[in-house]
Amino acid sequence: MDMVKVIEIRKTRKPGPLRAFVDVRLGNLLVKDFRVMQDNGGRPYVKAPFSTYKNKNGELCFRQIIDFPDEVRGQVDAAILSAFYREKENHYDHRSQ
Repeated sequence: MDMVKVIEIRKTRKPGPLRAFVDVRLGNLLVKDFRVMQDNGGRPYVKAPFSTYKNKNGELCFRQIIDFPDEVRGQVDAAILSAFYREKENHYDHRSQ
């Protein structure tokens, strides 16, 4: 993919590892609801969009909705994390003024 563009970042305020939902445009394709996660103060990472369901034993399961080749996935993750960090820095810059 030549063009990866972050369209929207929706930060969460709830406790837990989920930090934001992110929508990304890949060429003419819009992919919604990537997740920026951060466990126990570690580095943020990206999870591709997924759906949840309960199996026959009532256990919660996850199914990834879209799967990209490694090269594309790397570009998408880098664009999302870069935009997430910029958004975070802008938030702190505005608070200090």
